[in-house]
Amino acid sequence: MRAKTLLIATLILAGCAAAPNSATSPAEPPRLKAALEAESDGAKRYGRGDYAAAVRRFDEAARIYASIDDMPGAARNRLHLARSELAQGRAEAALLVLESADRGSDAGPTLDTLLLRAQAQLALDRHAAAQQSLAAASGQCAGACPQAASLHLLQARAALAANLAADALAHAEAALKLLQGKDEAAETGNAWRLIAAARLAGGDAGGALPAANAALEIDRQLALPEKIARDWLLIGDIRRKVGAGGTAAAYRRALDVANAAGLADLARQAKEALAANNEVLPERKP
Repeated sequence: MRAKTLLIATLILAGCAAAPNSATSPAEPPRLKAALEAESDGAKRYGRGDYAAAVRRFDEAARIYASIDDMPGAARNRLHLARSELAQGRAEAALLVLESADRGSDAGPTLDTLLLRAQAQLALDRHAAAQQSLAAASGQCAGACPQAASLHLLQARAALAANLAADALAHAEAALKLLQGKDEAAETGNAWRLIAAARLAGGDAGGALPAANAALEIDRQLALPEKIARDWLLIGDIRRKVGAGGTAAAYRRALDVANAAGLADLARQAKEALAANNEVLPERKP
């Protein structure tokens, strides 16, 4: 949701900058028009979840902007491109795009670049590098910067990876507080999921379940299969920890969602969780 908002906002700004001042103003130069159209189409495709097509369109826009020496436009579309690669689970490709963006900038990485880089590094389990990116991002997000909630969520993920449950919970709760009253449903769901995971890691399995259910309710409303599958996996872990019934049922729901959405890695995790819970899956007929 935040990514879509950023895309729309930047497109509005780009459109305003390029708009004629009057009816007598000259027509838009063809290459600038092509760049704006590619960027706008990329944003529409990203919003529809067609990330592969968004990658192609943002890459095209970045190249056209670079060809007319519009470096802000090129840099903006490289960020869109990296975000689209991450949405496809291509963290390594996203990092390559961000490195290219850094080479084209004299001012150093922006806050958005640092946050995207940390997200990719966490996805690749490069935790030391992610901590460096987050430390640099914290330096640029002093006070109440607009990206503060996103920063807290990434800090929570990094803390969980480092087995620092209390720190993870503090960051996730700080993010949730910042998101209250805002139209940021996806980020709010992420905050609840991280709160649940942090409470579980900290030994508060009972307190983790309501948070996981809150995340699941939001992700169902947003129709996000990957998040829904992760929520059910987490709910299964929580139920197993507290010794409640329905553990296998939660893992099976995760497996069903992952299989239906073609999420091979999450399907594998669900199968492993079921096996660890002594559940035998029926063999599929050829």
